[in-house]
Formats: sequence, C-alpha cells, structure tokens
Amino acid sequence: MNNSKIKVVDLFAGVGGFHLGLSRASNQYEVVWANQYEPSRKNQFAYNIYKKNFPQTPISNEDITKVKKEQIPDMDFLVAGFPCQDYSVATSGAKGIEGKKGVLWWEIHKVLSKKKPSYLLLENVDRLLTSPGVNKQAGRDFGIILRTLSDLGYGVSWKMINAADYGYPQRRRRTFIFAFRKETNFFDNVFNIVQEDDDKIGNFIKTMSPFSSTMSNELVASIENVDLNLIESLGEFSKNFSVKKGFRKTGIMVNRKVFMADYTPKFRKETTIGDLLISNNNDESLYLSLEKIEKFKEQKKGFRTIKISRTGHKYKYGMGSMQFPDPLDKPARTIVTSESTVSRMTHVIKDPGNNRLRVLSPVEAERINTFPDDWTKLEGVVNSNRYFTMGNALVVDLVKEIGNEILEIIKKDCY
Repeated sequence: MNNSKIKVVDLFAGVGGFHLGLSRASNQYEVVWANQYEPSRKNQFAYNIYKKNFPQTPISNEDITKVKKEQIPDMDFLVAGFPCQDYSVATSGAKGIEGKKGVLWWEIHKVLSKKKPSYLLLENVDRLLTSPGVNKQAGRDFGIILRTLSDLGYGVSWKMINAADYGYPQRRRRTFIFAFRKETNFFDNVFNIVQEDDDKIGNFIKTMSPFSSTMSNELVASIENVDLNLIESLGEFSKNFSVKKGFRKTGIMVNRKVFMADYTPKFRKETTIGDLLISNNNDESLYLSLEKIEKFKEQKKGFRTIKISRTGHKYKYGMGSMQFPDPLDKPARTIVTSESTVSRMTHVIKDPGNNRLRVLSPVEAERINTFPDDWTKLEGVVNSNRYFTMGNALVVDLVKEIGNEILEIIKKDCY
C-alpha cells in the first residue's frame, strides 16, 4: 500500500455501515469496490441507498457467487458483514455454515484466496461463536472459519461486543473478527505473546487492538486453550469438531492455536433511547390504535409451553415478558428487520412530547445505529425497506472506533 490510502473492498455492503464508519475514522481508508445484492428482491433498495450515499464508489449489484474473484480490485483490507440468518437465534431450524446464507462464508474465502489482503474485518451475530448449537457440535462453524483463515495464512482476534456496554445507543451484540496475514508485524507480535504464560496472554486480551485498546475489558476470565490441529482433514473437522458450550467471547488464534476467555467490559456511560427521539413526532402513521396496543400487549407477554420434538421428546419452551412500552432511560434493544410491525421484538415507545404510544420512526432507527438522519431516504424506498436495512446494519460509530484502532496497527506495520 502507498503512504496515503488503504485500499478497502466492502462485501455484503448493505447501506454502507462499514464504509461510513471507516470514513469517519480516517480519510486514509479508500473503498475501491463494493458488492451488495439481496437475493429474491426485485427492488435492490440497499444497493440503491449505498449508491446514493457513495456515488464515487464502484459498487456491483451482482450475486457474489457469480462474481469472478480475480476481477475484484486489489486491496489492502477486506470488510464484510456477511449474512447471518443461518446463525441467528431468531431463525427456526438454523443450519449455520451449511445453511443457505451461512455458505456465503466460502465466497469470502475465495476472495481471500485470490486477492490475499493484509487485513480483514468481519461482523456477524453473537451466536456465530456457538453455532450450530450448544447440543450439536457447539462452535463448529466459528472453528471452521478460524481453521480456514489459518490455512490461508492469517492470524485472528475476535470479540463479541454489546455496543451499549461502550456507550452506544443500542444493546446490539455482534461478533467482530479481525484477521492479519503472517507477513505483518502484528502477526509476529501476537505470535510472540502466545508463547508466554496465561497471565500475560490474559493481559494482552484485556487491552488488545483493535477491540480492547480503547474498549477496555475490566476483567478477563481464565484462559482456555483449543488446538485446531487435532483434526487434520477439513472434512473430518466439519463432521467432528466442537467446543464445550462453544467459543468464548474474545480470543486470539495463530497457527491453529486458540486462546480465549470471557470478559467483563469497562462500562461507559449509557446513551439512552430517550436521547435520540423526535418529540411530538408529526407522522400519524407511527401512532398506535387501541386495537394495535392490545395486540402488542399480547405479543409482549411471557409464556411457557410444552413442545414435542420430531423424535417425540417433550421439552419446555417459553419466553419471558417484555417491558411495555420500552423504557426511555435505557439504550434501545436490538433494531430488527421487521421493526414497526406488530411483533414481540418491535420497539413501542411513549412519545416524550405528547405521551402517545407509537413505533420508532425510520430516522430514529437510523440514529440508534448512529447513521445520519435520512441516510436511507430515497425515492422508491418505503418505510418497511428502511427498517429492514437498519435491522441488518452496523452501529457505525462502533466501526469508526475499531477502524481507528486498525489504522494504528497498519501504520506500525507499514510506515
């Protein structure tokens, strides 16, 4: 890379959360190519929103499985919020890395194989660390990702981050994965650290860039080691690998050796949902009728039931009650793609100006993800599309913070 620009490729780009966050971090990041395609949708609204906001960035609207990887521009840094439906706790019958969306990991793998960027930043749901399930090969999917990245010549650090713990306005738990090639100084640094004892490894994990240097951990639990070398064949690895209860919240991996731990964050002052609301919102379509209020109350109730599995086994199933309406003195819950519909996960708030019950506006959903107001506003994009994109989006200022940390790593490696 030259002394002025870090060439970035943005895969599964959505409406540009990675791009915007890196732009806020530094003008040294230059997105040279992006790809965004939503299967089975005639209206490619996320692509159109990205194009509106970044008109100078070349962006493809082709199915990534059909893109010739050698034609993607050379890059220093790859970012990807790869689709997460097959890991999500909201998905019934999720199949993890073998599911329809989960297999898109292998498209990232193909890009890495061809283009060999020095650095990689991925984002996915928190459940990725235990997928496909605690009772069935827990941690297999994340283990495959670590194993294949190692085989491609990368070391890895990761951290499952709840954005609200570090002062952002949403209780959104996501797994961030940073990978770095063997040729980098950062790889050498991590390699040297893991030769030390558990105390020194724990101290490193407590404050390691790019996930803890500023977003410090107050406490790191005892270090657990996992050796990915124990199963040589990747096919056998996929069939047989598991970790008791899955991978832990943070850790590092070099040369197939994993060191991981749980952690307690060094909490920052909360940003609450009430800080972001538009008082006396004049959009009447947001306000709830008495009928909808009753439907929401029913949805938010807790319940307990007995279900029967396919094999005839009975098991208890249930959910706890949810506060109704949502409290304004706490960060928002996770924004979901179906926000504003009558469902259990939709936010319902009492407008602070008139005390009427309503759902969030699209602008408020954008603010909760730290996007600018009206980022997703575009002719032909209806409100349900705007909520959908925010349910799939990143917390932009969290990306900015991580981007600043990665910039310091790159500077030490290259300048």
